[in-house]
Amino acid sequence: MNVSIIIPIYNPDRKILKEIDRSLKNQKFSGKVEIIKVDKGLGLADSFNYGIKKAKYPIIVTLHQDCIPTSNDWLKKLVEPLKKKEMICSISQVELPYKLWNKFDIIAKILSVKEQKVLVSFEKASAYKKSALLKIGLFDGKKFRTAGEDCDLHIKLEEIKNFTEAFPQTKVLHYHPHKGYTRFKKEYQLSNGFGALVRIYGSKNPGWYIGLIKSIPIIGWPVFLTSINIKKLGIRASLLAIPLYLLVNFIYSYGFWKGFIAKKQQV
Repeated sequence: MNVSIIIPIYNPDRKILKEIDRSLKNQKFSGKVEIIKVDKGLGLADSFNYGIKKAKYPIIVTLHQDCIPTSNDWLKKLVEPLKKKEMICSISQVELPYKLWNKFDIIAKILSVKEQKVLVSFEKASAYKKSALLKIGLFDGKKFRTAGEDCDLHIKLEEIKNFTEAFPQTKVLHYHPHKGYTRFKKEYQLSNGFGALVRIYGSKNPGWYIGLIKSIPIIGWPVFLTSINIKKLGIRASLLAIPLYLLVNFIYSYGFWKGFIAKKQQV
């Protein structure tokens, strides 16, 4: 199978990019591979769309500029399930490295501790059949520029008859540094995208009811408190997290309802 790997570029860490290039170069993969780096000043969704339209191979791999594959057989394992006719997408695991997270300032550590586990992301490091992406009209760059575009894409893919996806044992390390103020902005951005998703898809969107509860000031506060990890944060940071998450609750509420009312992600 031949693969086109699309990497949107925006103010990247050049050292991380070099590590990604090195990892991709060392992949044990028998098919042909083209790497398309999109540095056009577009939003994330439109950058992926630009690359997909340029891609010459039938398998599309989306990869973020800060995600490094953890093994030399990452690409092989990721793409392998797509040999089956019914399989449409294959999704890699994503992990924020502990060594990176442990260097964050205290606020950034508190707000990103929920990412200190292996997660599934529909876009950061995934493989798709190009035909399926074209069928649903690609990413929606008009409604989701930089947040929510992955869930929007996945919901539309699920509507394809006999939709099937794979979760192979592959992983990338997500080297996304945070500072306290940038993490607040990220919470605002993500909630804005999620509000738009709930408005557009309602109960079709996974976790919509949790997001709705989180969007209510004060009432949604306890949901945020469930993210506190005393073992990793320690007692002092965990106590600080209690009032901090109240602030996040208000930020989330503002972003969510702004996206919900506008029916699009604006931040």
